[in-house]
Amino acid sequence: MKLLIADDEYIIRQGLSTLDWASVGIDDMLTVEDGLSAKQVLMDQNIDLVITDIEMPGMSGLDIADYVQRNNYDTRVIILSGFGEFDYAKSAIEANVCSYLLKPINPDELLKCARRALEELKCKKYKESIINQYETVKGSTCTVEKVINNFRGCNTATIQILKFIAENYNHEISLDLLADHYHFNPIYLSHLIKKETGYSFRDILLSIRLINAAKRIRCSSEKICIACEQAGFKDQRYFSQVFKKVFNMTPLEYRRLDCEPKEYGIAQMIELLNSNK
Repeated sequence: MKLLIADDEYIIRQGLSTLDWASVGIDDMLTVEDGLSAKQVLMDQNIDLVITDIEMPGMSGLDIADYVQRNNYDTRVIILSGFGEFDYAKSAIEANVCSYLLKPINPDELLKCARRALEELKCKKYKESIINQYETVKGSTCTVEKVINNFRGCNTATIQILKFIAENYNHEISLDLLADHYHFNPIYLSHLIKKETGYSFRDILLSIRLINAAKRIRCSSEKICIACEQAGFKDQRYFSQVFKKVFNMTPLEYRRLDCEPKEYGIAQMIELLNSNK
């Protein structure tokens, strides 16, 4: 794991660099004194964790966090600030910052936040590697097979629920319906799905619908509104908005692509959905 420390104060940079980073899995570390230098490092190297001051020349810590988010880097950001105002914390949350710590920094607290951020990142990378392995298995093309391969580590009950979603995604389906069908409390069922898969019921259902809608749009000549409806979307305007956010083009532009578009797995689609919220 590689760490980037960005702070315009030399003493703080030096102090942070002397912490026991090896104890949280950091084996490589870089330091820079301004935001623009931090951005350049992020462009040139794979950085796992950024610890940055909120106020720096060139680019602020929030600018760096926003840059990381907009470019979908697999990088976690911790903001250090001498400011306690709510607006700063609110902006940090919007920029998907994993921790926001006020100076003076407690070293133990900072290492704890770094450990948690890196563990989340490791889990995400491991999950993606397993998903890519299983979703490229020959024959894993239908929705049910994708679900089984994607979530094969889940318990039997959860797999059955996910199979039901995969088989009925094009119909009206809700947590209440699932809970009634499997004799669960809706709130318990929601927590169960999230705990077992790492994703919400809504994200799983929406990703399955988008994958199938994209396939219909690409492989058939039916009207976009029909493909949308057949994939389970009842509101075409909403469908078009979500589709464009994920694929960066309209459904019609997607159909007219000269090259064969990338086929996404369920978890990959969920990651796209979440990164474009």
